[in-house]
Amino acid sequence: MTHAATTPAPQAGSANLLLVLLKARTFIALILVFAFFAFAAPNFLSTANMVIMSKHVALNAFLAIGMTFVIISGGIDLSVGSIVGLCGMVAGWLVLYGIDLGLGWSIQFNTVEICLIVMVVGF
Repeated sequence: MTHAATTPAPQAGSANLLLVLLKARTFIALILVFAFFAFAAPNFLSTANMVIMSKHVALNAFLAIGMTFVIISGGIDLSVGSIVGLCGMVAGWLVLYGIDLGLGWSIQFNTVEICLIVMVVGF
């Protein structure tokens, strides 16, 4: 008698549940973190906080959309992280100092303009 014959086969329902839990583990972790902060901070579920969180998530969403198109087209681009870091450094410098034209005034840039300039120069 072999060992496989004595071991009962796993139930189909429990295997499906385990597969669903494995596929949804990131979403489950997000729900747990959200529930923890909703309980720990009373103003976490306020409208103002939701607006702030959505603004912070927007940058990563734009990067993810761009990377999705790159991966779908069959390529992969490892320079996205370095370009984002460079955009952040240049944006910080230009917000603080601007570009001095020597005429007694300087040009101040918006963050979107800075990112477009760095992306064009970077590629």
